Amino acid sequence: MNEHARAISERGYTVLPRTHDDATVAAMRARLTAIHEAHGAPPPYASAARALGENAMLNPTGFVIFELLGIAPELAPRLLSPSLLAVARAVLGEDCSLELTGAVISDAGRPFFSWHNHIGGIDVEAQRASGVFPRFARSERLIAVVYLDDVDADGGPLLALPRRITDPTEPPFDLRAPDWDGQVELTFPRGSTLVFEQCTWHAVRPQRREGLRMFVGSYLTSRAAPPTRARDRSLVGFRGGGPLLRSVLREPGPGA
Repeated sequence: MNEHARAISERGYTVLPRTHDDATVAAMRARLTAIHEAHGAPPPYASAARALGENAMLNPTGFVIFELLGIAPELAPRLLSPSLLAVARAVLGEDCSLELTGAVISDAGRPFFSWHNHIGGIDVEAQRASGVFPRFARSERLIAVVYLDDVDADGGPLLALPRRITDPTEPPFDLRAPDWDGQVELTFPRGSTLVFEQCTWHAVRPQRREGLRMFVGSYLTSRAAPPTRARDRSLVGFRGGGPLLRSVLREPGPGA
């Protein structure tokens, strides 16, 4: 097990520095900016969810893009890195697969983003609504986020509460509290990939500088993870992206 996979097991997160070079970051930013502008370039935050078409919405997270590869398939070869897949396979198994792709744009108008995790992956909202906090003997899902801006004191640093895979998944403190006992503040340069285990509680401080803050994210799941009710339709039958991405695309089952 490599050091990053061990970190996932022992503390629930790891940072892969500079997985994407400046040219790739610039290309991703340009494409996300174009998508935002095509939707009228709205302020990238809303206290209540509002749909902006089939693949975008405004909500407390920001300007959220769903099924990213359906809108921007040219980003597929740039989405994943070899180092990320090495970690994912060490944690989830060699037959892990890509569950979801998306992106988020926000700015200084977004307030403190309260504590949350991603149990259930693409079904996360249904899982949260259930009020059930399952336990896990081993990891079933990772969240991988490529940040297109420096995440520093002014760029909306992330907070994470370290945990082992087998620890309880219930929130230990008030989800709206700006700080939790034992938290770690995470900062890193643009082009880095932050990897969270799905149960890891995390939050985001407000951005203090002007401009748009962007990231591209994905969920990777183990073969042992229960099937989800929702699905990323842009991944079904997707044939682009090169061998790295295609190696984690699961073929649709009968009748899909």
